[in-house]
Amino acid sequence: MSENVNLTVRWTSRRDFLRGMSTVAASAALAATLGGCKPVPPATPPRSGQLDFLGWEGYDMLGATEKWRNDNAVDLRSAYIGNSEDTPAKVLSAAGKGIDLITYFYAYYKSWSALGLFETFTADEVPNLKRMYPYFQEGEYWRLPDKTYMGAPFTWLTYVCNYRADLIETPQSWEELTGAKYKGKLAIVDDPGANILVAATVLGIPTDTMTKDQLEEVKKFLVALKANAKSIAPSYGDLSNLLISGEAVAGFVGWSALDVWAAKEGVQVTSVQPLDGVVISIDAYAMAKTVDNRDASLAWLNLMLTDEVQLAVANELYTATVCPDTAKLITDPAVKKMYDYDNFGAFAQKYPLHLFPPNEASGNQVTFGDWMKAWEDVKAA
Repeated sequence: MSENVNLTVRWTSRRDFLRGMSTVAASAALAATLGGCKPVPPATPPRSGQLDFLGWEGYDMLGATEKWRNDNAVDLRSAYIGNSEDTPAKVLSAAGKGIDLITYFYAYYKSWSALGLFETFTADEVPNLKRMYPYFQEGEYWRLPDKTYMGAPFTWLTYVCNYRADLIETPQSWEELTGAKYKGKLAIVDDPGANILVAATVLGIPTDTMTKDQLEEVKKFLVALKANAKSIAPSYGDLSNLLISGEAVAGFVGWSALDVWAAKEGVQVTSVQPLDGVVISIDAYAMAKTVDNRDASLAWLNLMLTDEVQLAVANELYTATVCPDTAKLITDPAVKKMYDYDNFGAFAQKYPLHLFPPNEASGNQVTFGDWMKAWEDVKAA
C-alpha cells in the first residue's frame, strides 16, 4: 500500500467538511479586509492561455483568482483528485501531458521528487516567495540544495484537540484523553496518518525510522484512546457534529476550523494544542514536470502568495497563511485566533516536521503500509 493513502482520508474528509461551510461571510470579510490595501501584484509578467491544474477541490482558489484570470485571459482547467495517489499516477501517465500545476503535502517531497514529478524554478521567477516567513523560504521540503525550488508553500495548520469548553476543563495533554473520565466521551477521527503522527510524537518515537516494536507502542496508545471513544468519526465534519451535539466532549485529532463551524451553530467548541504532541501540516503548490505553460504557471505561483489569495486561504479554507504581512490583515477575530502568527518563527522551530516511513523497508523498520494496517487493527480492537 502506498504512503499516499494518508491523504485519501485526511484531505478527502477535509474537502467534504469545507463543502458544508458557508463562504459568503468569508468572502465579505475578505473584501472588507482588503479595502484600500493593494495586494502585492505578481512581479513575474502574467501569460495567457490554458493552465491545467490537478489537485484538491478548493485549492484552485477560483473566487480569489477570478479577476486575475479574466484580466490575463488565463483559461484555468481544473481536474480534482480523490486521493494523493491520483497525482503521480496521472502526471506520469500518457494522459498527464500538459498538466501544469499540482499541490503536495510536504511529507511526500522525497518520494515525489524521486518519481520526477517536479519542475524546478528559481526564487527570481517567483518573487513573492520573499513575502513568506523565512521558515517557508528555506525548508528542504520545497527547496533543493542548489537553492532552486520544487514547490511554493501556501498554507499550513496544526492538529489540535477540539473540546467542549462548557462541559469539561481544558485537556492538558493527549495522554490525558486515555483517562477514565473520558470513557465513552471521546471521538476519534478516521485519519490514520495524522493519528499515528501525533501518537508517535506523544511517545517520542521517530516517524520515518519507526521500528516494528515502536509501532506496537503506538498501537497500544491508540487502542487506549479507542477504549474511551464514543465513536470513530468518518470525517472532520462528523467529528464536528459529535462535538456540537455533545455526544463527544473532546476529539483526537482535530482542526481549529471546527471551532468556527460550531460557533455558527451557537455551540462553544474550543481547541488546544497539547504540548505532548504538536504536529504541523504544510501544503505547497508546484509545477509538474509535464508543464507546457511555464510562464503562466510561474505567474500563478506568484499570485498564490499575494494578500488577496492568502486572505482567501485564511478566511475561506480556514487554514493558515504563509505570509506575515497577510496575517496582519486578518480582521475576523475567530479566524485570527486560530493560528499564533505573532510567534510563528519560534513555534515552527520548536516543533520540527515529521516524515512518513518509506514505501519499502528492510529489517525491523516499518513501511507506510504497516501504518495503515496498524490503524485498521486499532479500529478492530
